[in-house]
Amino acid sequence: MAEALEEQKLIAIVEDDPRLTEMFCDTLKFFGQWRVHIYSDGQTAKDQLPYVGADLVLLDVGLPSLDGGSLYKYLRGHSNTKHIPIIVMTGSHDWELHRMGLQAGILLRKPFNMQELVSIIRALLPEE
Repeated sequence: MAEALEEQKLIAIVEDDPRLTEMFCDTLKFFGQWRVHIYSDGQTAKDQLPYVGADLVLLDVGLPSLDGGSLYKYLRGHSNTKHIPIIVMTGSHDWELHRMGLQAGILLRKPFNMQELVSIIRALLPEE
């Protein structure tokens, strides 16, 4: 059983809203065989994410301690995380993201459909 857990992909969720975090966890466990690691603030995520071996990051822009834009740039610049897919979630408008210098490859605007999120994750993390 431990081997099966190791084969599951790890998704790091960086989100400060506990209701959204719970919804993400429930959805991901229902639709896929993924492990989940949760960070509720940007600074903790910055300190730990490069070393947990995440296969994908689900990143909210509006975070306490360190905003998602700054965390995104940090992760893109770190040798351990620069190749990990990052899905950026935001309720912000494009000009706000541009002001933060955030040109995200994958952007989900809140509110979004959970099935859409699962489809994107499945495309980025195909099962072997």
